[in-house]
Amino acid sequence: MLFSVGGALCTYVAGSYAWMYGEQVKLLRQWKSQNATNQAERLTKLSIPKINLRDVVIEGISTRSLLSGPAHMTGTAAPGANGNTVIAGHRDTFFRHIHSLRYGDDVYLSNGGKQYHYVVRSRKVVQPTDLSVLGQTSDAELTLITCYPTHAIGPASRRLIVVARLAN
Repeated sequence: MLFSVGGALCTYVAGSYAWMYGEQVKLLRQWKSQNATNQAERLTKLSIPKINLRDVVIEGISTRSLLSGPAHMTGTAAPGANGNTVIAGHRDTFFRHIHSLRYGDDVYLSNGGKQYHYVVRSRKVVQPTDLSVLGQTSDAELTLITCYPTHAIGPASRRLIVVARLAN
């Protein structure tokens, strides 16, 4: 009985991960296609070489969007624009390794045929109720948010915040 339940849970988790990464493959194809054809609606690709992350960002944070990839918080700055561009992702999928980012690491956002280079400036851990990390800034900044601790099993009680500034 326990083996059956364990097998079913493992199958469910494996299927969920396969679906998530399948969605990203479709989104990456769509991103490449729209850049080639110069479509009006733009997807954004997030690339972080240090952690080998290359994923398409979904617009709008919701339970469903976070299953498909990192998500851009509606109402925050667009990539490359002055202000705070906020992107959230699950710690156990797409943002699994952002805890490894340190001061000086490179982060890239590609949108509309342009690439924006950001450099990590800080990281901190905050309570989920600390909304100051969402505030607008006068400079072009990128805020990456995930749950913390990143390797915990079950609910995470805090949030890891990585802030990068647009390089000149």
